[in-house]
Amino acid sequence: MDRRGLGPWPFRSGQMALVLMLSLLLLACGFQLRGGTDVPPEMARTAITGLSAANPLFIDLQLVLNGAGVMLVPLGEATAELHIQDLRSGRRALSVGRNAQVSEYEIFTHLRYWVQGRGNDFQIPEQTLTLTRDYLFDPEGVLGQAEQEQRLRESMNRDLAQLILLRLRATAETP
Repeated sequence: MDRRGLGPWPFRSGQMALVLMLSLLLLACGFQLRGGTDVPPEMARTAITGLSAANPLFIDLQLVLNGAGVMLVPLGEATAELHIQDLRSGRRALSVGRNAQVSEYEIFTHLRYWVQGRGNDFQIPEQTLTLTRDYLFDPEGVLGQAEQEQRLRESMNRDLAQLILLRLRATAETP
């Protein structure tokens, strides 16, 4: 096997120079990875109300807000309150097979939320979010179906938390 010019690196010097030059060009033109937008500064110390701390959505919100630099604090210490209300979830039949048994279900989660500054004029008016997922029901695998539905609900909670964060970030971007 001929290893001429390869050395310990898998790139030849010409390839390495090209990669380095492209990197410098990207830096020079001001390229930045997206996602550096923060939540409004009034939300630096936020309290989540309307959910218990054991609620899976509360836990997912805590993770995404902490990741965005928001410190979750008790209401008395907060500069903003994120209030979750009307949190509902359920399941409904989407289709019925020839044998009059449900063959497809839709699960949903619906909530309303608003943000109110505490000691400042910051406010985000009431917003509504509804997520749905559907899945096929197999009467032979009822236990597996319950697990599938549970995984879908967990995924929906993570998606709801991300959507709330995106809306908060969008508020920070608007003048």
